[in-house]
Amino acid sequence: MFLLSLTAMAQTPILPPDYSQASKVAPAYFGPNAFPVPDIPDGKAHGSILVEVAGDYYKGFIADGSDHSYDGFVRISAPLFTKRARLEIWMPVMEFWDFSPAVAAARNIPSPDSKERWKGHDTGDIYIGTNIHALYGKANSFRPDILVRAVLKTASGNAFSEARFHDAAGYYFDATFIWSRVFPQGFVRELRGGLTAGFLCWQTGTARQNDAVQYGLLGIVDTRFFRFTADWAGYVGWERDGDHPRRVRLRLDGHTGLCSPFFQYILGTNDYPFHGFRAGVVFNIKTRL
Repeated sequence: MFLLSLTAMAQTPILPPDYSQASKVAPAYFGPNAFPVPDIPDGKAHGSILVEVAGDYYKGFIADGSDHSYDGFVRISAPLFTKRARLEIWMPVMEFWDFSPAVAAARNIPSPDSKERWKGHDTGDIYIGTNIHALYGKANSFRPDILVRAVLKTASGNAFSEARFHDAAGYYFDATFIWSRVFPQGFVRELRGGLTAGFLCWQTGTARQNDAVQYGLLGIVDTRFFRFTADWAGYVGWERDGDHPRRVRLRLDGHTGLCSPFFQYILGTNDYPFHGFRAGVVFNIKTRL
């Protein structure tokens, strides 16, 4: 992760930045996959390899509300020789977008020609993360599960001129504390609740980056047949222009063994002006851990 960050920075000439003006390289001025609010880990110890394949639809509600995005999403999560540490890689494989000139103007996208619609498609950014289960909690007590995570966003996304992705590296570090209550019998098996806090940053220009404080709350209801997850998360950047995104995520996962379907809804607020829908399946491949 350190070497990848140095490579991304080495491609940019070092010039004195102008801190008096906001860069406008922030979630409010880009597409839904450029600066997403990170998901909160659930704290469940998995010895399996998890492969998530899904399709997304996002609708923006800035300007005239004519902003539509479709993408295919893939996430792979595998244990690193132990249940306590996992390697996770994910990305929107291909995004298709369609938005109006009013949306382009609201995002400060230069328009040298009079386009009736902005349409296109391109690949997204790759995220590489390490999730460490630092402390196992004790159910029905005050001792929480503690998870520590470090994630690198590569500069692999394209379509920067259309403000769909940002061609620069970023990263975040966070810690999540989760408490659980287990029910031996009954329809509900477990209730989990937690909170997260961390640091997130991304390069916004020549010799300049935006640093943000990350936060979130999590709630999980695990039943015999499905699991329902609700979380509220966001971050606060220092530029104070388009860099205060928040979102609510609601997700329903089925318990079907090897292949579990799920559906997810995202309501963005503040500087994340999107509604998002995701549907897909999670493949659970057992290992010897």
